[in-house]
Amino acid sequence: MGATNCPETPRQKMIQMMYLVYTAMLALNVAAEVLNGFVTVGDAMNKSNENIELKLQDSYSVFQNAFQNNPEKTQEYWNKAQEVRRLSENIRGYIDSLQYEFLCTIQAEAEIVNHETESKRTIPLRDKSGALLLDSARVAINEGGLSVIVKKDDNHSGSAFFYGTSDKATGKCVDLKNRIIEYKDAVKKLMGTDSSALQMGMDVDRPGWSSHEKKFVPWEQMNFDNTIVIADMVVLSRLKAEAMNAEFDAVNHLYSQVGREDFKFDQVAIISRAEASYVIQGGKYETKISIGAYDSKASFTAKINGQEYRSDESGAINYSVPCTAPGEKKLTGIVYVKKDSGTEEYPFEDSYFVAEPVAVAELTKMNVVYAGIDNPITISVPGVDSRNVIPTIVGGGATLTKDPSGKAGDYIIKPTKLGRLKIQVDAKTDGKTQRTMGTKEIRVKNIPTPVLRVGNYKSGDAVSRNEFLVDPTVRARLEDFEFQLPPLKINAYEFQVSGSGLAPIQGNGNKLSPDMVSRVKGARRGQKIHIDDVTVKTPDGRTHTLSATFKITN
Repeated sequence: MGATNCPETPRQKMIQMMYLVYTAMLALNVAAEVLNGFVTVGDAMNKSNENIELKLQDSYSVFQNAFQNNPEKTQEYWNKAQEVRRLSENIRGYIDSLQYEFLCTIQAEAEIVNHETESKRTIPLRDKSGALLLDSARVAINEGGLSVIVKKDDNHSGSAFFYGTSDKATGKCVDLKNRIIEYKDAVKKLMGTDSSALQMGMDVDRPGWSSHEKKFVPWEQMNFDNTIVIADMVVLSRLKAEAMNAEFDAVNHLYSQVGREDFKFDQVAIISRAEASYVIQGGKYETKISIGAYDSKASFTAKINGQEYRSDESGAINYSVPCTAPGEKKLTGIVYVKKDSGTEEYPFEDSYFVAEPVAVAELTKMNVVYAGIDNPITISVPGVDSRNVIPTIVGGGATLTKDPSGKAGDYIIKPTKLGRLKIQVDAKTDGKTQRTMGTKEIRVKNIPTPVLRVGNYKSGDAVSRNEFLVDPTVRARLEDFEFQLPPLKINAYEFQVSGSGLAPIQGNGNKLSPDMVSRVKGARRGQKIHIDDVTVKTPDGRTHTLSATFKITN
């Protein structure tokens, strides 16, 4: 079709152009799928890290029980496990801090999408001075995952932050590599000859093959030079996972070394796992009593507070008792375990606290609420799941709804009258029976009257003409007010310079008009500027008429 004796028709040219556009769109879709793949892998890795953390906690808990049961036998290995924990928490904390600092560096805010409530909220990652808000970044990543990253395919910011701007690595990855090497050396030294059994990972001192360079390159260059932002975050998550796995292997190996030459138990641990050690009066104290080592084919018995019980098929005794009086309660008993040599007795004790019903209503912004607007409040009952807490307004005068952007127990209260409101808090202490836990009285006030300002100057201020015109903006502010509300709208007003002999100027909007600015420039020392009949409507629906006077000094 492209031959000179067969020129392309306009239609053929259009078809070729459409193929080019289609090919480009396919390339864009592939790029988007790759980026989404990084997000999926990174979020899955972070979730996996959470699961590893739970396993680590279980390992330490089992280890601690062994230490408490027989410290002489376990002391050496328990001390090493605690040092492994300290070293690992340090390197994991440092990797976390790099992720938070990096997120704050590459973007000023993060948008978190809640797919369940179909809502969004934006978290600032820097304050007004530009300082990094690392805690906000932690919340953003924990709640929103790696999807909060805006420019996932940016390959400049990551290189500058982690690798540096020169040919040789000078950025954060240098310190990261050194810390990882120090961590691995410290763990290996602590484990001694047992370190050969560990799979440490984190091979930062080994070069990697670069398909782009067609040669082996240093670890820093392989992972952080000219890499996209989302890949950098996934690399950090992977390093954290490897550190946690190394810690998990080390702790479990240390635990396996306790009594490795023993062939029988010389003690049985009694384990009491209570549903809660803090119980509301009228509820129930429930605990599961089991032993650390038992024959699955044989049951055991126990006498608890004078009453006899027998274990079930799971090898545990489920103990429950009503809580009718407040105060600290004691649980004592003896477990009887049958052995070939006879029955062994193992005494145990536990305690729990029964509290009188109490409701907590905590205003998250201040100690009063304001009529006509949404006020955040947190309502809870100690020892009761927030899902079983039922607050109501006694006698009306306000609406109370759950805060869609908050956590469990967060509410929005919107008063419709002044004075005092009473909130009654009920709760289902056993998940079924609803009981009153208490009441809370809250004062209701009006939103304060706005203060009229021009720039940063308020009525009565003495100011020079030049200072007055630095920011010739008329504002109505709610001063000493905790809430972040939209700016109040300024409509029509009257502007006058006393003694000018000229008619007042009618203003409209926040900015002083050129004529008003001209009159200020021509004002003499001692003259006054008047801004009158300013009508402002506050978010509670009330209308305020404001005025202000400023004295010219020179």
